[in-house]
Amino acid sequence: MERLWNVRKGTFPAVGAVRKPGTTVIIEDVAVAVADLAACCLDLQQLFARHGYHEAIIFGHALEGNVHFVFTQDFGIEAEVARYAAFMDDLCHTLVRKYDASLKAEHGTGRNMAPFVELEWGTQAYALMQEIKQLFDPQGLLNPGVIINSDAQAHLQNLKPMPAAGQLYAPVDRCIECGFCEPQCPSHGLTLSPRQRIVGWRELSRREAAGEAPGALGQDYLYMGLDTCATCGLCATACPVGIETGALTRAVRGEQLSGVARSLGHVAANHFGATQALARTALKAGHWAEAIVGTQTLSRLTGGAWKEGMPSPQPLGRATRTQGDKVVYFPTCAGRMFGADSPEQALSTTVIRVLERAGYAPIVPDNVNSLCCGQSFASKGLAQDADHKAAELEAALLKASNNGAYPVILDASACSLRMKTFLAERLKVYDLVEFAHDALLPRLMLHKKAEPVLIHLNCSARRMGFEGKLRQLAAACAHQTVLPAEVKCCGFGGDRGFVVPELNTHALRKLHAEVPAGCCGGYSSNQTCEVGLTNATGLPYRSIVHLLDECSAEAARLATC
Repeated sequence: MERLWNVRKGTFPAVGAVRKPGTTVIIEDVAVAVADLAACCLDLQQLFARHGYHEAIIFGHALEGNVHFVFTQDFGIEAEVARYAAFMDDLCHTLVRKYDASLKAEHGTGRNMAPFVELEWGTQAYALMQEIKQLFDPQGLLNPGVIINSDAQAHLQNLKPMPAAGQLYAPVDRCIECGFCEPQCPSHGLTLSPRQRIVGWRELSRREAAGEAPGALGQDYLYMGLDTCATCGLCATACPVGIETGALTRAVRGEQLSGVARSLGHVAANHFGATQALARTALKAGHWAEAIVGTQTLSRLTGGAWKEGMPSPQPLGRATRTQGDKVVYFPTCAGRMFGADSPEQALSTTVIRVLERAGYAPIVPDNVNSLCCGQSFASKGLAQDADHKAAELEAALLKASNNGAYPVILDASACSLRMKTFLAERLKVYDLVEFAHDALLPRLMLHKKAEPVLIHLNCSARRMGFEGKLRQLAAACAHQTVLPAEVKCCGFGGDRGFVVPELNTHALRKLHAEVPAGCCGGYSSNQTCEVGLTNATGLPYRSIVHLLDECSAEAARLATC
């Protein structure tokens, strides 16, 4: 039943997705007596054929005699507007005179049907409506022209164009502005939603094609459209036609990079070990400064980039076990840079400890500090450098895994998703959440924590479909686990939480209300997300592997008592 209902819900967007670029999707709904429904549908089909709308579809609510129909229309060509005018006139006269239909069933009348309200209700009833409107709104301030409109051509005025804008990311032209994406977006309500980003980009593309200056819109779009886009990709999970607005953002960022920025990115990619060492030094310097001036002062001096609970760099963990099932473990960049309060709690050290406790012999690739999946470069629009780093990592993982003989684990979900996509099954890569659920849980003895724990399903884990696995991991380690229903993307977006911290704050504004009493911490699978979550709640957020480590260590301790 759910699959059938999804087909029903997807019909409207699906038509929009295959329309010609530059055309608009029109949806209308009418109602007739149930006994007339079949004949009405046949007449609608004939009307579509007569006026050349061969792509139109019909659906609705049969038990109510309610019919929806969808077709596409080009409002940029005068002859097409004339065709539309003829169709609307033919449609309304047929429905009213033949079926005594309601020209608007469950949707509002709106400007498209306003010129036909008198036809639908009759001159006498319409005159009464006009009198009532005049009594309550003599100056015409309330929804002017939306229902009561004396202009017989009102539905042909102020038509919204839908210019092609897919030069950098073709799927943008499939967007019908349905808005299904908006609840998933961390910047919705702060700046722009994915739908609004596409609308803004369409207008900028139109101005460029017409030789017009971008004006204030171009300047505002830099912050509202680009800077505050987390490029998390959750919009694509809700979009009926799979548009990822973050891909547009990355493409535009890449187009707008200066030559200097591109060169710096290229240098950073080619000397990644030195770049990361420099970043670790800067992070250490930040902690020294924090000890002197305090967290709040340093945060203010850095424009919010410095966060409370910022992790300290720690040495990379070392594998000691050589006997057991071999598994390749790649410690990702963020985990290598953002450490922990002590070396023993560093992410790489903890992952290796849990793997060895479960009987695995972990292998860390050679020259790991120079390796990167390219995610940080891709988010800046440096696509070539990003793919270069991913290809380097692929070669290193193939070597370490004996050409894929051993499973490969990445400890950050964003990096796992990128490499799964980049490798396209050439090498089997596991996210840490995935491997912990599938391979570690059966091998570990766990003692459940008494206090409740929070878990955060970050965007990449959500896109990979790991909600169930994360829930089951947490449930194996604690009697009470909470996955906040009001939090989707945390808004940290790699470095967005440092550059535009208001995005992270806005995305997590509802989190506090869902923190259970007695909770001492939270768990996720992306280090930068954990920085933002810690700062937002005041509770320490760490990788889910830390929860496994704590509970398996306690189980082992109790077993020896």
